[in-house]
Amino acid sequence: MINEFLYKDELIETSAEPKDGRYEVTVNGNLYSIISSGANRFSVEIDGSKKTACCIIKDNKSYVDIDGVLLELVIPSEDGANGAGGGAGGTGEKDKVFAPMPGKIVKLLVNEGDKVTQKQPLVIVEAMKMENQVNSPSDGKVKKINFADGDQVDTDTPIIELEIET
Repeated sequence: MINEFLYKDELIETSAEPKDGRYEVTVNGNLYSIISSGANRFSVEIDGSKKTACCIIKDNKSYVDIDGVLLELVIPSEDGANGAGGGAGGTGEKDKVFAPMPGKIVKLLVNEGDKVTQKQPLVIVEAMKMENQVNSPSDGKVKKINFADGDQVDTDTPIIELEIET
């Protein structure tokens, strides 16, 4: 079965076949060996070295963390829209900022009332011993901050709510 994802506006085709307790995954013609090590965790061999990875699926996006590098993959919708938006949590809402995965707020980088620009870093969230910078999905003003430094967050409650500039 072939799956399609968007990564940085580039269409990626993947397929996976089980083989000897592993999966052989083909990504845009390149073959990778994947070994599952439990719920959403796996090891992948890239250029002969083994990397630890984790995968989370939320709405129409998949997040893959490979050795501390967070990749956001979007499943294209049938109408051709990619469903992007909504900060790292990807709900499609440009006025809310979500955590990419459950974790702890390490540092809020803005205050209520601050003006922000699209892609500006807003908060750092620690998840699975890695710090993830969460950026603004659009230009606007910070309307409400729902959490403080040190708070635990999930992927369903917005960390920050924005008032969008029109």
